[in-house]
Parts: sequence; structure tokens; C-alpha cells
Amino acid sequence: MLDQCTHSRHLAVVPLSLLVLVLASAQVRSEPTRRLITQAIDESKQVELPGNTRPEANIDNDRGMVPDSLPMEHMRLQLRLPMEKEEELDNLLQKIQDPNSPDYHKWLTPEEFKKQFSLAPEDIETIANWLKSQGFTVNVVNARSVDFSGTAGQVRYAFRTEIHYFDVRGVRHIANLSNPQIPAALAPAVAGIVSLNDFKPRPINGVQ
Repeated sequence: MLDQCTHSRHLAVVPLSLLVLVLASAQVRSEPTRRLITQAIDESKQVELPGNTRPEANIDNDRGMVPDSLPMEHMRLQLRLPMEKEEELDNLLQKIQDPNSPDYHKWLTPEEFKKQFSLAPEDIETIANWLKSQGFTVNVVNARSVDFSGTAGQVRYAFRTEIHYFDVRGVRHIANLSNPQIPAALAPAVAGIVSLNDFKPRPINGVQ
């Protein structure tokens, strides 16, 4: 969830990244993205993705686990770029917004942005194949995320977290009970999981 992953440096630039996508066009000169997934996936070696729960998803509000068959549509695995690519993106964003820069307002098309600021193709393939092996449907691969769908049971099995019902101020919600886990081999390329709950993003004034 975006609001759950704000601790991640790369998520903080997403709104500006979207700005880069809207207009055309600049010539793209960039080194190929370095691979981050360098080990074989071992399901016995898991790591937790911190910051991927809602504060409302607590024991006081808990009303029990949802059925395994509950559809979970359009979840998104949020991706993490190599540090040098993050720095390259930061520099680009500064230049295109600096009136004194020769690159001022030299926007990238969506295709150029995806080519320049996506994970290595081998990493994308590894992540997509792992999701499919867990029974999920991969809907679309974006520059910074993989959109996928499945069921609560598949989430419980793949990410080691249960989806529960929660009663918050008289309104029933669903959310993951604990931080999800992923195979350690995938961790260098994954920052978090979006939409494991049906809460709306928290507004600035704190009112839900």
C-alpha cells in the first residue's frame, strides 16, 4: 500500500515520476538496469516487508479471517530500483523542473520512462513467474509495479499473512493481519505490496 510504504525512498518519488510520464519527449540515454535478483528462490528463506499493515488492523478491531475464496483484485507488488537508477531518476526530475537546465521540460514518454526506469527484464520475469507459480494472475507489468490478482487463500499461502475482517467505527473492512513475507531472493527488488486492504489512503488531515 502506498500509504504503508512511505518509509521506502523510491516510493517518495512516485508522484514526480508520474509527472515525467505525461508529456513527450526526450531522447533516452541510460545504462541498462543492473540485475538485483541474483539468487535462486528458496521458499524456506523468507523476509518480512515492514510497514505493510494498517494501524486499524489490530486485535481490538479484528472480526476474524475472511474466506480463502475471497477475491483479491489488482494487488500491486511495488518494485525497488538499484540505487544508481534511483539517483538517475532524482537527477532527471531535478533537471526537467529547473528553468536553467538544458533539459528543462524535456519530458519522457511512458514508453521511454518504462525503458529507462524499470527493473532488469530478467528480474521482472523472475518476479512474474514466482507470482504465477503461487496461483496469481499477472495483469500488467508497470515501470515500478506488477499488478496481479488472486484470492485471500493465495495471499495467505504466498505471503504468509492472513486477510481478516475488521470493524472500524462501525464500518467493515478487510486487511492483512501482519506484514507480508516474500522469498529472500526477491527482497532486493521488492519494496512492498499495495492493496492488501480496502482502506482508502489516509488524507493529510488524518480523517478517514
